[in-house]
Amino acid sequence: MRLALPTLVLIITFLSSCSNYENFAGYEESSDDLTSKVTLISSDAHNTIETELFEMINNYRSSIGLNEMEFESTTYYYAGLHTDYMIEKENTSHEKFDERAENISKRTGAVFVAENVARNYDTLEAAFEAWLDSPGHRKNLEGDYDYTAISIKPNSNGDLYFTQIFFR
Repeated sequence: MRLALPTLVLIITFLSSCSNYENFAGYEESSDDLTSKVTLISSDAHNTIETELFEMINNYRSSIGLNEMEFESTTYYYAGLHTDYMIEKENTSHEKFDERAENISKRTGAVFVAENVARNYDTLEAAFEAWLDSPGHRKNLEGDYDYTAISIKPNSNGDLYFTQIFFR
């Protein structure tokens, strides 16, 4: 039986939130209009800390017999936008995940999209371990995904915010 994308989005949203301070807030309406020409501007590679966590996750996946995921730049763009949003609102959130998933799907052909978020971890290892300790996050980390991107950015106090988006 095939579930509709909105149903899958709701399931993933409820399974995949993580923070030392879990707060969820409203989100302003997106201005991402798919009928207009869109140029995605993003880096073709993660920054140093994103690369480190990306490799940590792929090494973990390999160690348990799973495929390594490939970096995907469109997804990185959307992960970065969401990380910026969380920093602006000073909390973790999956708000508008369904729109991010739809936009990623339309631009990449993704058939299933998931997301992990986090904030306020002092180290990449601490965030990674928290994701492993959470059943929903672990499910995403160990999921049947081929592509991923991770956005990690500090707020003005140096607190790190994380968004990882997965898809197949």
